[in-house]
Amino acid sequence: MVSDSLSNLSTYYSLDEELRKLSSYDGEVLPSFYGFRREKDRSVIFTVERGTAIASTSWRETPESMEPISALRVATGSFVLFLPGEPFIVKAEDENTEITMRILGGRDAS
Repeated sequence: MVSDSLSNLSTYYSLDEELRKLSSYDGEVLPSFYGFRREKDRSVIFTVERGTAIASTSWRETPESMEPISALRVATGSFVLFLPGEPFIVKAEDENTEITMRILGGRDAS
C-alpha cells in the first residue's frame, strides 16, 4: 500500500507503468466493502476527489486473514495504490466523500 499526493504520482511509475495512463482508465465509484478484496494480477488505485477515507491492507501471505496490518487516512487530492496481490479495503469517512477506484491493466483500459 502506497499513498501520496496526486501531484507526486509520477514518482511511483516504476511500481506500475500503467500509472502513466491513469487518465485513460474508466473509474468506478467507491464500492461497498464487506471485507478485504484483492486483485491477483493488477494494481488498484483509489483517488480522493473530495473528503477523506480510511484505507487498509492485510497479510498478503495469509489470504484468509481479515486482520488489518496497516491503515491510513487519505484526503482530497491524494491517492492510495495497492499492488497486485495486496489485500485492500477503502471506506469513506462520510457520505460527502467522493473516491474513484481504477483497476490498472484491466478490461476497462482505453
